[in-house]
Amino acid sequence: MAKEFRSLISLEEALSIVQSHLPCTAVESVPLPLAAGRILAEKIVSTLDVPGFSRASKDGFAVQSRDTLQAREDRPISLRLAGTVPMGVLPRVRVAQGEAAEVSTGAMMPPGADAVVMIEYSQAEGDRVLIRRPVFSTENVQAAGSDISFGEAVLFPGTKLAARDIGVLAAVGRTEVKVKSLRVAVASTGNELVAPGGSLAAGQIYDINTYTIAAAVADCGAQVISCGILPDKKESMATMMQKMADECSMVLVSGSTSAGVGDMIFTVFEEVGQLIFHGMNFKPGKPALFGLINGKPCFGLPGYPTSALAVFSNLAAPAIRAALGQGHTKKRAAGILSGPLRFDGRRQMFAVGLSNGLVYPVDKGSGSITTLAGADGIIDVPLGVEYLEKGRRVEVELFGEMEPADLVVAGENSWLLEKLAESMPLRIQLLNIGSVRARLFLEDGVADLAAVCGPEEGAEGMQLVGALPRELGLVFKDPAVLSSLSGQRIVGWNRDSALYSVFERHLQSMGLVHPRYVRTARTHSAVAAAVASGRADVGFAEIRAAEDAGLGFKLLENDEVRLFARPENVNYTPFRSFVLAVSQAGVA
Repeated sequence: MAKEFRSLISLEEALSIVQSHLPCTAVESVPLPLAAGRILAEKIVSTLDVPGFSRASKDGFAVQSRDTLQAREDRPISLRLAGTVPMGVLPRVRVAQGEAAEVSTGAMMPPGADAVVMIEYSQAEGDRVLIRRPVFSTENVQAAGSDISFGEAVLFPGTKLAARDIGVLAAVGRTEVKVKSLRVAVASTGNELVAPGGSLAAGQIYDINTYTIAAAVADCGAQVISCGILPDKKESMATMMQKMADECSMVLVSGSTSAGVGDMIFTVFEEVGQLIFHGMNFKPGKPALFGLINGKPCFGLPGYPTSALAVFSNLAAPAIRAALGQGHTKKRAAGILSGPLRFDGRRQMFAVGLSNGLVYPVDKGSGSITTLAGADGIIDVPLGVEYLEKGRRVEVELFGEMEPADLVVAGENSWLLEKLAESMPLRIQLLNIGSVRARLFLEDGVADLAAVCGPEEGAEGMQLVGALPRELGLVFKDPAVLSSLSGQRIVGWNRDSALYSVFERHLQSMGLVHPRYVRTARTHSAVAAAVASGRADVGFAEIRAAEDAGLGFKLLENDEVRLFARPENVNYTPFRSFVLAVSQAGVA
């Protein structure tokens, strides 16, 4: 009989438990090139002045400022050119009264000089220099120690070392630095998992969580010890988890946390350590668990990628940052809901995307990797909330640094749209969501362009800005399959796409009422790839996709993808560049 979850606890209670069992950290010295992203464990006090000498901050001529008091644009004064001071060497000239020395930015100031006249206000004529404006003492001079003084504290413990901090450490001559060390073991479980690059047998998938969770751990400033995929055998799993706890200060294992017959992490925790809680009233993290092995905090994360990352972000990440002396400041962005959302009343972390300040749903269920790929972050839906209305202001907890797209194109997939997104010097986000949703996204302001085909028209008030003519037909490797499609393995289209019904209509006209679909696709390239790889015998796609894949093509119809936009966007520079590129491709 399957084991039931223990009583579900709230996220707040789980956080409190985890924070009371923080991992221990150590201190280690690391070379400066390896220090970026680490947490500083010492106060850095400069043992020298930076710069260590007074230097020119502009190109020009080093002078005694009192010699320039009478200099004017129309009445320049003439000084004797005493020589030149090269970069990086001790000056061999001394500037006496009535003299000047040529200097470059960063060159040491020669003895006797106390200011620099910029080259724009001076002119060398043989062994004389004409000065056309006065300078005051220390003008265009960076004094010794003016940047960092000897004995000055420049960095403090707890600083997460970024590029600017590495520069400061280099400036004060440090070759290595003491940082906090927190070793975190990361592993996945499941006989169905294979490391990326390995051969997949029937029923197997590539391991995702080891890599996403490891990247998230590193982002918190801890050191990842990747332990790969644990076997779904209790004894072997227990041995490996014991080893992970022996060698690291924290353990993160994903998968095998539910209460099903094949899930056993919770029993391993009970046998080799202490299981503190199993199950949270929190979606998508219900099966999460937490316990101790050898006194080390150990997390059991859900197996689905989106769920695993959500639980890590809300439970494990705060613990890691707290142990390292870091505040857990979540990266957030505010936005407006582009449409209404319905929920089941549970506390939920709901995956969303962000575009033009608007928040739209991308949650297809925690088992969907495209949810993870298409999401910019999550919104925290409180317990008891079943409905959020369109236009409501929400806060999005970002998964990481977000770089907004220059242009969002939603709707039907197109070979040319993909090529433009690949080749143009713009960040173009393609949302392959079909014609109906594209129109809604355009109306709501989520998308800048809607790509629609078939009977679907642009919304009222939307402007037609271009069209992409294309040839659609059957793509195949072996022409013999065309003699009869009955029984052939067919790659179909996702139901969101208008091409789903277009292809169905053509198949029915050929007398094929019950096609043998073996897979579906959202893009023309994916249809062609499925046929070219032997995963399907025939599909329906653009001729250009067939040509790219080296496949045969039989024309069934000509159609076009129409591009609609809101009138207020047509003068937006990236928009105009994109439409011009479509036109220059000869298809607008």
